Amino acid sequence: MNTADTVQPRYRWLADIIRDTIDRGVLTDNQALPPERELAERYEVSRDTVRKAVRFMEERGIIYSDHGRGTFVSPAIVRGTTRFIDSFSQDTGNRGGVPGQRILAIETVGASMAIANLLNLDAGAPLVRVRRIRLIDDAPVGLHDAYLVLPRGARISRSQIEKAGSLYKLLTAEFAFEPAEAVENLCAGAADGDDAQLLDIGVGDPLLVCERITLSDRRQPIEYCLMKYVSTYRYRTRIAKHSGGMN
Repeated sequence: MNTADTVQPRYRWLADIIRDTIDRGVLTDNQALPPERELAERYEVSRDTVRKAVRFMEERGIIYSDHGRGTFVSPAIVRGTTRFIDSFSQDTGNRGGVPGQRILAIETVGASMAIANLLNLDAGAPLVRVRRIRLIDDAPVGLHDAYLVLPRGARISRSQIEKAGSLYKLLTAEFAFEPAEAVENLCAGAADGDDAQLLDIGVGDPLLVCERITLSDRRQPIEYCLMKYVSTYRYRTRIAKHSGGMN
């Protein structure tokens, strides 16, 4: 499969259009979205497509629903702190920076016992490893070391990643890689010699360390990624109250 053959789901297309109207200020903070029927007629889609688009945007904090009143645009502070899988480039752009990357390694490796356990694989199972320095305005701010579950024999190249601009975008186009959600663990760490050299910091300098396990749309583990960020990088997220209540 190549990029040209990949067709975006209709609900994602509609969600992108609605998000664009919000970004352009056509719809503003806490303003109600048009009714479901009106959106379906305006964009010539089914009401089921509208419902899927609305649910997709709600999950990402772009809009929110108030039972009995309707669906509304989330305040900018909420939209700006909602994280997406592989959102480094988008998040950096939203902050006014220019995202970038330096690819250090692309290789096929056998899964270690620890990573195999996290990904529900046998030790030694083949994984595609992509290791990169992440940049903001050409300055190194993080290291991403990703281990990907792809079809046996799958190959990706440096030029493909650079052309696509997004690793996930490339993987979705080439291998129907469908990340749906992720679990992350955060902790503090200290830079070792390799970290210090790659990130242009001192040995022992503080790092924000994040381990991510990404799940497919069928909730199967498809990636383990170890991410390390310099202390000046700000990691933002949104926390929502569970619908069942809070003790």
